[in-house]
Amino acid sequence: MDKPLDELGDPQRRTLLKRAAWGLSIAPATLAALAAEPALLSVQDPAAKAVHYVEDASHAQGAASGADCSSCSIYGATGADRGTCTLFPGKLVKATGWCSSWSGM
Repeated sequence: MDKPLDELGDPQRRTLLKRAAWGLSIAPATLAALAAEPALLSVQDPAAKAVHYVEDASHAQGAASGADCSSCSIYGATGADRGTCTLFPGKLVKATGWCSSWSGM
């Protein structure tokens, strides 16, 4: 006759409990990795160079006054000083930045 799984000496139950404990132990590290903030876009990145991205709009040639990433229609704020841009998936841009694709629409 088979033993019920609720007996402490059952090897299947011990294996299940070990696996559950292991899974719970790595959960915080996994969640932290998933929640990690993406890297900040470098002005040396080829995609950044293609649109003349600068980290400070006041140094951009051709940028109108008040035109920076934080006022662009394709910018999404994630913090006070940085955010996402649909041109650079997986990277953050500075709110004070600017590129030639800036759009105030």
